[in-house]
Amino acid sequence: MNKAPVGVFDSGLGGLSVMKAIRSLMPNEDLLYFADCVYAPYGDRSSQYIIERSESITRELLLRGVKALVVACNTATATAVNDLRAKFSLPIIGIEPAVKPAAAASKTRAIGVLATTRTLTSERYRDLVKRYAQDSIKVVSVPCPGLMECVEAGAWESPHTLSLIHKYLDPIRKANADQIVLGCTHYPFLTKQIQTLAPAGITIIDPSLAVAKELRHRLSLIDGLNETDHEGSERFLISGEAENHRSVVELLWNRPVQLESIRD
Repeated sequence: MNKAPVGVFDSGLGGLSVMKAIRSLMPNEDLLYFADCVYAPYGDRSSQYIIERSESITRELLLRGVKALVVACNTATATAVNDLRAKFSLPIIGIEPAVKPAAAASKTRAIGVLATTRTLTSERYRDLVKRYAQDSIKVVSVPCPGLMECVEAGAWESPHTLSLIHKYLDPIRKANADQIVLGCTHYPFLTKQIQTLAPAGITIIDPSLAVAKELRHRLSLIDGLNETDHEGSERFLISGEAENHRSVVELLWNRPVQLESIRD
């Protein structure tokens, strides 16, 4: 048994969708979340920059004693997770668009993927599509600039947010896709809005629970689960001025939180 915390990081607050899945599946684990809000979004950054930030955050979390790391950011996973695994010895779990289950479930032989441009142009994503979709499945990859910022602002129901969602769903609608993959950890917070604006009967796939299950599996292999009866705690580290983000963090997490500012 290992009582040390699990580290989770994202470029911003979207990774809280993954952390909520972890908390639901693993109620005894202490969780330490790092939101790199000063440098978000990663989708506009160079690969080298994303790798350097990911390494810096990993070191910060290691100093705080984490036993495993969840890269709760599709862009950071696509760009930096291989580098992190080569440099650090703890279990590292990434997240990537759920192309495989979407392709397997599709009856119309067409799926849509909503993600950042950086994720959709990454070699890791191209390999996913090649491996699991191939020629028999049409994959409509839709970059969604601005949608992450809508979540970070807590503006889920604003006319601007709904207009963006409607626009990004248009090519998916035209392709007669019956599966939508949420390829950014911010987007699960917009599931209701996406479901409302998408064609009736379409399935929305959020990979957060799969990540939580993989974390539990990886920890079980090394006797790393916290098997005490205590309720797990959560702490939130935010680059820059943490208090500027309190209202949105508490909106996303659904209760008051402990925040700590991290300054380089």
